[in-house]
Amino acid sequence: MSKRITSTGYVRPACDQHHLLMHDVRLQLTDVLETYYRGCGWTVERHDDGTVRAKDLGGVTWIGLPVVADDLANPGFADTLRVLGDERMPTGELCPFELLPDAKCADGLRALLVELHLAERGHVEVYAVAA
Repeated sequence: MSKRITSTGYVRPACDQHHLLMHDVRLQLTDVLETYYRGCGWTVERHDDGTVRAKDLGGVTWIGLPVVADDLANPGFADTLRVLGDERMPTGELCPFELLPDAKCADGLRALLVELHLAERGHVEVYAVAA
């Protein structure tokens, strides 16, 4: 296992660095979702489940989820996608569910959505960060 010595002399294993990187990427993607929804004039909240939820001017609840490679390796992630993909507004309609993956895992996420039959449901979309 490779290690890195930090400025404080602490030796940090490479796996810790990987998780810190994934955390930073997730935060950046979350910021992108939040900024986009706020830019639309919507009310936005970050939730403990990692989602960004927005209510548009018509009362539609949008669910945004940043996705990093570690998510695809998590055995419970498919269940998370199913639950979020089935979430409904108080009026009964499915909430639009928008996924914003890190470019490195976008293809894997799309494949998982096909496997889960979420890709064909019409309210689940995968987006990319503009370069």
